Amino acid sequence: MWRRIGLAVIATLAVAGCTKKDKAQDTTALGFHKEACPAELKNAECGKLVVEETRGANNGRTVSLPVVIVRATAANKKADPVIFLHGGPGGSVVAGLPRRLARTPSVITADRDWIFFDHRGTGLSKPSLDCGTAPLSDAGITTDAGVKMVQDCGKTWAAEGIDLSQYNSAVVVKDIRDLRKALNITTYNLYGGSYGTRVAMAVMQHDPEGLRAAVLNSTWSPEGNATAPLPGLVSQEVRQVLAYCAADATCNGKYPDLERRLDARMTEWLKTPVSKDGQTHTADEMGAFLLETIYSDRGARSLPMLLDGILKGDYAPLIAFKQEYAGYTEGQFLTTLCNEEFSFETPAAVTAGLNGADPIAAAVARDTIRFFPACEGWATGKGAAVENQPLTSAIPTLMLSADIDAGCPAEMSEQVVTRLSKARNYMFKNRMHTIQGSDCAKAMVAQFLETADANVDASCMATDRPTFPFIYEKS
Repeated sequence: MWRRIGLAVIATLAVAGCTKKDKAQDTTALGFHKEACPAELKNAECGKLVVEETRGANNGRTVSLPVVIVRATAANKKADPVIFLHGGPGGSVVAGLPRRLARTPSVITADRDWIFFDHRGTGLSKPSLDCGTAPLSDAGITTDAGVKMVQDCGKTWAAEGIDLSQYNSAVVVKDIRDLRKALNITTYNLYGGSYGTRVAMAVMQHDPEGLRAAVLNSTWSPEGNATAPLPGLVSQEVRQVLAYCAADATCNGKYPDLERRLDARMTEWLKTPVSKDGQTHTADEMGAFLLETIYSDRGARSLPMLLDGILKGDYAPLIAFKQEYAGYTEGQFLTTLCNEEFSFETPAAVTAGLNGADPIAAAVARDTIRFFPACEGWATGKGAAVENQPLTSAIPTLMLSADIDAGCPAEMSEQVVTRLSKARNYMFKNRMHTIQGSDCAKAMVAQFLETADANVDASCMATDRPTFPFIYEKS
């Protein structure tokens, strides 16, 4: 689906709400403007790209996008840079980049420049379409009051003069084109993680000129149905982790009969919320928590421990989740998805696909269905038909997928790769969304960027993570 921030690039900004400062437009002239980089960023150049909010409108309204160029350090520097596309929608990369690069260079290769930017409407871009503390995550919206909050947020941004139809993947493609022109880039590569793969595929669809190669890490394709399969996928992936636990002597010994216990509690929870220490916890929140937890490597590996605690009355993990939810810029999440996903789907399809005996899916479905009324507050329009159609391309493409991924399931990658004549998909066992922390995946990406041939040496996959490594201690 749209999904998480690519390759664990986690922005450090807190969600601050809709303030006048957040809404302020950048009054700088159109074009790219160099700016000083944070001291923590080494071998980098920084700036901002200012473009029209609505191209051709000539109404003076602009969008400012923060840009960081991490320069190659190798002597054999290649001329074609890599443009990194972060996840979300509503994720970001620029604010968290110094911390991430200091901690682990991860995907960065030394022989090419890497270009990072926040998509319009999110992160450090201006405007950044935040909705404060709305209870929104990838699973949906967890309360009816949250729907009203999100609707009001959309109306507030529209009243500020924001053209909400101009914050989606197809328009981000135009921003990338303007960025390439401003930086005099003629040949380049793309690296997309999670929702970033959706943007990368939009580039391949709408503006492939100069694109040498693309990496799609945890693919979400334009034709993918975002809502109807989601409840079942969350249940499927949660149960896969619990099956790994049941087959592991240590995990099963610590947390016996965990799947049955979870089903029994979720069945009760769907009827009656749980209250403790003055706080109420609902099945809807639990469904969203499950999805967010299995997205992260540490979260999925800790899932049996966390669930066992919750089932015994320790709601601290659920409370912590509710304080942050997905950490997205909610407005950009909705301007994108209301336009190019939900407008092609129906709530009836969500309920039609439910298994009545599956309480995990039922809980997630409550959240997912709330996406549809939420969009009533966002005047995004409906995307063009092509935004919901499969991509056919001959651009060399390396695809990486994980066996535990409810948002961008490996099955989707297997469908997508059949229409990409120079692509291969590699599915990693015992890994989660965006193959977080895998040195093997990084090596495969480096080889692919060197050769633009998706037939890379994948022998390291056999020893990458042969068994599922559960975590039994809280950090």
